[in-house]
Amino acid sequence: MERRRVLVAEDDLASGESLRRELVRLGHQPVGPAPDAATAMDLAVRLAPDIALVSIPFPDVAAGVALGKALAGRGIPVVFVAASRDGESLAALAEARPYGLLLKPLDPYQLAVSLEGALRLRAEEQLADRCRDLSESERRFRAVFEQAGIGVNRQTPDGRYLEVNERFARMVGRPALELVGRAHADISHPDEREGDRTALAGLLAGREDSVVREKRYLRPDGTEVWARVNVTAVRDPEGRPECLLAVAEDITDRRRTETELNNQLSFQRSLMDAAVNPIYVQDPAGHYVSLNRAFETFLGVSIQSALGLTAREIFSEEVGEFLAEKDREILETDGVQQFEIALENASGRERHLVLNRARFDDAEGRPQGIVGVATDVTDSKRVEKDLRDEQEVLRRILTGVQAGIFIIDPKTRIIEDVNPVAEELCGQSREQLLGKSCGVIDWSDQGGRRITACVLAERNLVNEEMRLTRPDGRTVPIIKTVVAAMRRGKLKLFEIVFDISERKTLERQLAVAQKLESVGELAAGIAHEINTPTQYIGDNLHFLSTAFAGLAAALEKTTALAGELARTAGDAEAATAIEAARREADVDFLLDEAPRALEQSVEGVARVTAIVSAMKKFSHPGGEDKVAVDINAAVENTVIVAKNEWKYVADLSLDLDRTLPPVFCLPGDFNQVLLNILVNAAHAIADKVKGTAEKGVITIRTEADGEFLKLTVADTGAGIPEANRRKIFDPFFTTKEVGKGTGQGLAITHNIVVSKHGGSIDFDSEAGRGTTFVVRVPFGGGEGDGTAGLAAGEEPL
Repeated sequence: MERRRVLVAEDDLASGESLRRELVRLGHQPVGPAPDAATAMDLAVRLAPDIALVSIPFPDVAAGVALGKALAGRGIPVVFVAASRDGESLAALAEARPYGLLLKPLDPYQLAVSLEGALRLRAEEQLADRCRDLSESERRFRAVFEQAGIGVNRQTPDGRYLEVNERFARMVGRPALELVGRAHADISHPDEREGDRTALAGLLAGREDSVVREKRYLRPDGTEVWARVNVTAVRDPEGRPECLLAVAEDITDRRRTETELNNQLSFQRSLMDAAVNPIYVQDPAGHYVSLNRAFETFLGVSIQSALGLTAREIFSEEVGEFLAEKDREILETDGVQQFEIALENASGRERHLVLNRARFDDAEGRPQGIVGVATDVTDSKRVEKDLRDEQEVLRRILTGVQAGIFIIDPKTRIIEDVNPVAEELCGQSREQLLGKSCGVIDWSDQGGRRITACVLAERNLVNEEMRLTRPDGRTVPIIKTVVAAMRRGKLKLFEIVFDISERKTLERQLAVAQKLESVGELAAGIAHEINTPTQYIGDNLHFLSTAFAGLAAALEKTTALAGELARTAGDAEAATAIEAARREADVDFLLDEAPRALEQSVEGVARVTAIVSAMKKFSHPGGEDKVAVDINAAVENTVIVAKNEWKYVADLSLDLDRTLPPVFCLPGDFNQVLLNILVNAAHAIADKVKGTAEKGVITIRTEADGEFLKLTVADTGAGIPEANRRKIFDPFFTTKEVGKGTGQGLAITHNIVVSKHGGSIDFDSEAGRGTTFVVRVPFGGGEGDGTAGLAAGEEPL
């Protein structure tokens, strides 16, 4: 007899131990005894007894009944052992529907019968449950069989249909009843029959538990139907196949899609192979899964040998790591990726490739790999480099010759680009000019008339002189040439502009020099012509002065002697006649005024001689080399020459440091500086005192300032307005009325002082009070200053 585990729930230890011994004697395996409900449930959970004996009371009837129900809930049959025969207690126990009820004291035979009967009753109940489950399973199987969304059929082991569901019948295009009894091979495609036999042979022999294959069926109309068939053998207890259960899924649409996809893939493969650029596809791990012929040619290896490899295995460790980092980047961020890389081709030559890559995903958006197209840009980079080199040479040439370039769209007249020289020339940044009309640049013709329209395509411009006015008011003389040329495939106009300020300055200086030269030649001729008669006049005046002094003395003695003789002879009439003759001739006045007149004439001749000398020195200052110049003498000569400009409107004061050493400079240029500043001072005072009897004051001071000569010219004129102070040294800038000033004097002065002599010129002006110009030039005296030709003891010019 099979040993059964029996749970004993008895709160009386003696009774429990007695029941335990009896169970052992009956051949059962006792579990317990459990003195309380908690212990009993714990033993039931841990040891899973086959049956339970619950003593009543435990400790009372209700507690015992509750424990019995709890154990029954776990599928354990319960037999109550009652100590009382009370009808009410027995009724309560019966309501719990136990598998048995025993009364104490226990009879061993009754105990054995009750246990066996309870276990048999439980077994019958379990069998009934299994039968119900089997019936339900059969019902569910039939429902699945008939209502399944896929085809299901049962076949005999030799391949004849026992039954088929409606879905399978519709799939193969035949009624279900027509299929029953027919051979499986009758509705299969002829090409599939051999494969079916081979697959089923292994299944029937027990070598396979199931067979899955994709195959074709033929409908009555000849249409092919693709199905994925899963065949399982149903076996008897000895393992012999009773029947075959087949599940068929219609995959015709999928196979059609796969065929179309394969055709597309084949087409894409042909496109890839026809492409001249290397194309590749790699999986997320970096393995190459597809390459085209161009990539094969580039690598010098077959496509099959490269598939499955990574960039690190094909190229180098460094290249592989770089590309792996790029792979991680695009797989994480998606989008399109472009970068350049240098790789060695099959011949070992380094080639520069631009890789354009994109990530491709599945339907759920998960990355499936990367597709890349490589463009060999080695030759284009070489061409670009050559072009950049040529452009750089051109740029340097244009920068070297200081050519400003404006690139303008001929249709819209919009400025599209400028070079740095153009920015500096027009006083505006590239950002300020780009996108603006070319009319924002203030051009004017040589006469100062503003050009409002863009002079571009209307007429050809070749080295045409113009003026450009910057935003700060400075006017720059320029020459402009406009040429049309293609830029990036479009016609553009190139304005080439040169700053000719320096050339204009040289032209002005040359004109002034030529003018001075002409004036000098004329002055020399005049001085020569004046000098000779002036000497005659001077010599004669000196003679007359000496002769008149002797004549006056002789006349006085003669007059006195005649008067004395007349008085001695008593001839009063003679004395009166002599006195009358003196009064009539106004001898006393002549004796008094004639010497003074002669003295003033001599002084006037001396002044004429000094003016002629100053004109000669001013007009013939020297050559092109710097020489030692007495600046004080130069100042005095300039004051004399320009006297007609200032003497009517101002008094001039000289404060000259007579201890100054000579200054090594260009005498003619320095004279021009002095003259320009002095004349400007005179004109400024004239504008202020115009219409009045007042005079201004011009003060010229020379002094040493370290290694520099400091020349100061101050006037009491109207001063320079604040708005004009930044522009007074600009060429052509003038505030004087038309015909009185050209606007070139101070520009020439600035160039002479700063550029030619390495000095500086500044000014301080107060409106209504006057202006002071301060010129500083180095004394010089070193090598190259002209001192080598100065003999010992020779005076500077």
